[in-house]
Amino acid sequence: MDTPAIVGAILIVMITIGYFSWLKINAHSTVTDLKIYPIKSCGAITLEAANATETGFENDRLAQISDSDGLFCTPRHKKYVKLFHIQPKLKTKTELLLSSPDVTHELKLDLNSSDTKTIDAVPMIGPTVKLQEYGDEVTKWIQQATGVGGLRLTRIGKEYKRLVKVNPDQNEKLPIDAPYVSLADEAPYLLTSTTSLQDLNKRLKARKSSPVDMSRFRPNIVISGLQPWEEDSLSRIRIGETAEFLVWQRCGRCTMTTIDQGTLERGPEPLATLKTFRERDNGQKNFGVHMIPVPGTMGSTIRVGDKLQILGYNKERKAEWKRLFG
Repeated sequence: MDTPAIVGAILIVMITIGYFSWLKINAHSTVTDLKIYPIKSCGAITLEAANATETGFENDRLAQISDSDGLFCTPRHKKYVKLFHIQPKLKTKTELLLSSPDVTHELKLDLNSSDTKTIDAVPMIGPTVKLQEYGDEVTKWIQQATGVGGLRLTRIGKEYKRLVKVNPDQNEKLPIDAPYVSLADEAPYLLTSTTSLQDLNKRLKARKSSPVDMSRFRPNIVISGLQPWEEDSLSRIRIGETAEFLVWQRCGRCTMTTIDQGTLERGPEPLATLKTFRERDNGQKNFGVHMIPVPGTMGSTIRVGDKLQILGYNKERKAEWKRLFG
């Protein structure tokens, strides 16, 4: 074989090896679960397919329960813990049914109803926003479901505007200009990994604590196939054919994760164990990553079973991940 042929053969082998290495990196991660939370801090809806928009999955965090002063309500406070037992169900794209073990009948909501009034409301994070408040019938139902009087159901309307907020304790700057977001805490999407949960549960078992399930962390997208905690190191990914995301700041977990959403009992875990190996400066105990849509790539449907393609890594976070877990 002459020299050009040998060189050509070597190039073909190198390209082939590179291609299959690329496949190994980009084809082993798969979407295993998709969830939305139409009413913030209430029950989840599990989906086989979800429409990806610039502000989050369609119908995710489009409403919150507010008190009589318009302040958000959260199970972090014990008196609101029964919010976890309010279970939404989408009957159509514009009709939501709510059920609760403490109320004998379902509540039907028109998500496009004009029979609402605009109020000033305070979200979990960020300045006051304009929300649409449902009337007394809905308030009565929520009181029966929670055992707390004066709570109102308030949802996003035409006057609503809210931008993504940086968590100063994470010290991770926005990679683009702040996009709009629903009533989610910090970012339009939250991604978690099954292998990270498995690693956490091994550590819980070693500490004689019970395992936790993924519902404690209230993700939108759950993936399998990465190494434990490898999601920290990503900077840009594609899910499905067109939807691309910037993997932005890590998600610092709070006392919401210590509540069993079925029994409503509280305990020290999993925060106590996360503190032993996942606590960063400023006390952030991380599980999962917040993601921002790459402008112009939304509008498609993400499905369970879709592949996750890694388009880029954060060099600093990857080095940290390799030092701690690689």
